[in-house]
Amino acid sequence: MGFSDTEIVQLVSSCPRVLLLRDIQLRINFWRSLLGSNEWLIKAFRRSMFLLTSSLARKIEPNISLLRECGISEQRIAQMVVKLPRFLCRTEKCIKEFIEHVEELGVSRDCKIFPRALLSVMTLSRSRFDATFATLMSFGWSQPDSIAAFRRHPVIWNLSKKNLCDKMTFLMNQAGCELTYIIYHPVLLTYSLEKRLRPRYEVMNFLDQNKLLDKGYNLQYVVKLSEEKFRNKFLFLLRKENFIAQYDSYVVAVQGKHDVVVEN
Repeated sequence: MGFSDTEIVQLVSSCPRVLLLRDIQLRINFWRSLLGSNEWLIKAFRRSMFLLTSSLARKIEPNISLLRECGISEQRIAQMVVKLPRFLCRTEKCIKEFIEHVEELGVSRDCKIFPRALLSVMTLSRSRFDATFATLMSFGWSQPDSIAAFRRHPVIWNLSKKNLCDKMTFLMNQAGCELTYIIYHPVLLTYSLEKRLRPRYEVMNFLDQNKLLDKGYNLQYVVKLSEEKFRNKFLFLLRKENFIAQYDSYVVAVQGKHDVVVEN
């Protein structure tokens, strides 16, 4: 079937029962057609061995049909399977309930964010999902604010309560962000606190205190910059002014193994 020796080892070790399946060729062909490559096929099987052993006719195909009815493309379905393969092994009724839940939250099927929102809902229990709403509201968010944030960045709901609280506390107490600013820019909550938010804020705060900035910059703009652009636009100022300790502190914070050369 075109598998290399290495791939066969990976396939069998991830799902030993594959050697007992009489219709293995049919199953492999189905998944290879959907996922597009042996690499993605093995990656999905290693995350859930039940993907290969579940009934195609009774479980897998009906669930994939539901996703197609939602307007999700074949490529996006493949990505969803690789990222969270176990969801396809659930009952058709369960998948329908997930879809209805996402729609209840105001994310329509034709919305670009729908597949990501669906994955977030599938990943979490209903109680855990509702707990995220409660956490945001404890910081002053209204329910409409929270729902609007979910529609734009459903990945926030995959954060732990501690992670979310730490970010909100940092943004409000240390970075001095108004609640309305965070609500309007919920993307801030999707970035790592220790590798992105805090180190970039500290660099900008240091530059501002030492009057090395030509103008003020809002936090969202700074955080959303790529690492290369941030280094070339702001971090090089620390080297230029010989603030090496501050420069090294940032590099360590983002776990840079090598000193990156930045252009003046």
